[in-house]
Amino acid sequence: MRWITYAMLAAMLAVAALAQEGKSRGTVAVVPTVNASGEKWAALKEKQQDKIREWIGTHLPAAGYALTPTEKVTEALQALKLDMTDEENWRRSVIRDIGEKAGADYALFTVIVHTEQKEQKRVWYVDKEGRTDVRVWLIEVKTGEALLSGKTVTGRSGGNRITIDNKGSERQIQAAANAVRDALRDFLSPYRAK
Repeated sequence: MRWITYAMLAAMLAVAALAQEGKSRGTVAVVPTVNASGEKWAALKEKQQDKIREWIGTHLPAAGYALTPTEKVTEALQALKLDMTDEENWRRSVIRDIGEKAGADYALFTVIVHTEQKEQKRVWYVDKEGRTDVRVWLIEVKTGEALLSGKTVTGRSGGNRITIDNKGSERQIQAAANAVRDALRDFLSPYRAK
């Protein structure tokens, strides 16, 4: 009986340590996502960007990181006179400067570079999968060290095959968030994003 008490105490201390650790993980300046995929459907591009923004806004704070207010990031972009849709600005030093100007510990920038959907016809259903390639920069502002420097990650999303709303475009939207999830897995550890 005593070992159960000790086990529960150890578990509570571990959770408290993780919670304490989570409070001091730092702030992240999230530069708005750019969609440079060449996709012609503007609504799909916008939904992919929104999905990434939503995913980051949910999972970074859950992992213990504070997000720099959007206004500060916007002010930093304006002060530095940067247009992040220009590929020339997709550099470590530029992203670090944005994070520094916004007063953050880390700067995160994502670019959707390719998106597609594939379908395979089966006997009873059509199997659809969305794929999205996302380049991710994650820079530690103080040191200028790149934890991720333009790394391209492919996100995939399948789903329940026998549904009425089995749309490939919805799969592409989720695949964008899945790519960011996979890219940031080590940064968010021990938090496990879904």
